[in-house]
Amino acid sequence: MSIVPPTRSNTGWPRRGSEQFASKYVSGPAKPLTLERTINLYPLTNYTFGTKEPLYEKDSSVAARFQRMREEFDKMGMRRTVEGVLIVHEHRLPHVFSRFGFD
Repeated sequence: MSIVPPTRSNTGWPRRGSEQFASKYVSGPAKPLTLERTINLYPLTNYTFGTKEPLYEKDSSVAARFQRMREEFDKMGMRRTVEGVLIVHEHRLPHVFSRFGFD
């Protein structure tokens, strides 16, 4: 079984291609993915989540939010790390929760 990556077009956002960081972070040919790996999925009901006060929108409109996101991308680049990942299932469908670090 092989995985075929989707074709990428040069349109859309971000406008810069993936070649921008290619020489900096890719040191050789990619290692093949192993599909023979066991991942334990536990029901979402096994976990409890706390609540926090609601966070208010930083931006007044969707266009303003996308503009802020473009500026952050130009300044910091693509996010490459997460603090944690939780894979669970609910109604026999896998769900992935990721915890991003905000600086």
